[in-house]
Amino acid sequence: MPSIPAVPPVASKNQRGDTLTTPRARPDDYLPVLMFHSIGRGAGPEFRRWQVDPGLFQEQIEALVAAGYRLVGMSAALDDPADRTVGVTFDDAYQDFVEAAGILRSAGCGATVYAPTRYVGAEASWLAGPDTGLSIMDWSELAEVAAAGIEVGSHGHTHLEMDVLRAGRQRAEVALSRRILQTRLGQPVRSFCYPHGYNSAATRAAVRDAGFDSACEVGFGLHRRDGDRFAIRRLIVTNDTRPEDMEHLVRFGQGVPDTALRRAARIPWRLYRRAKFYTAVGK
Repeated sequence: MPSIPAVPPVASKNQRGDTLTTPRARPDDYLPVLMFHSIGRGAGPEFRRWQVDPGLFQEQIEALVAAGYRLVGMSAALDDPADRTVGVTFDDAYQDFVEAAGILRSAGCGATVYAPTRYVGAEASWLAGPDTGLSIMDWSELAEVAAAGIEVGSHGHTHLEMDVLRAGRQRAEVALSRRILQTRLGQPVRSFCYPHGYNSAATRAAVRDAGFDSACEVGFGLHRRDGDRFAIRRLIVTNDTRPEDMEHLVRFGQGVPDTALRRAARIPWRLYRRAKFYTAVGK
């Protein structure tokens, strides 16, 4: 991915309150993409930060709309990346997205929700503690939000860390998830989201070869409009993201630069996770 241009810096703070210096983003250089998870109430302590209260979510969305931003799904944002366009994404397709979709529609906004196909209509067993009981939308709910204009993308089949899997299994998981979604929803599925955000060159190739035309990671930053469509960086929105901070977030990101050194540091971490995974499964 091209390096971030040398432009005047701006002081900002991340969600922990740390002062950061980030490049002053030019609207024609970057596409901000928001990353949400659950829009609901009652999550356990380990997941609570990732669950945004519906009232707060509505205020976050309305703050951007009032500031003149156009909020759309991932494919729509890439198809027409005009100035003041913001991609809106939701990982895991939790059942409470049904309420979030209503809030988005009322505000005239779109989004992409990413569903792990094995868990449609089931529970999020990859979460810890009491949050394993969080429900994933069923097929009728996914069809309902799709009919209302929400893009449904793939979050893999089994919600595993894709980059630790052998190449053949990566390709099988990606292709199966797309085939199931297209069959059940009766529409093209264009966008992929890496479970847990992890990806590698082999993972990105598997997604591209399966027929997707974009894929999201996490990244904690702004996506370069001329960057890799299969490594789209996103901005995490949590339950402590204030509505009045939303415009600053989409303009300046979260202060984490996308450097070659940072990406290289992922390799030893991937090797550790891969060894841990195959030790656990006994293969």
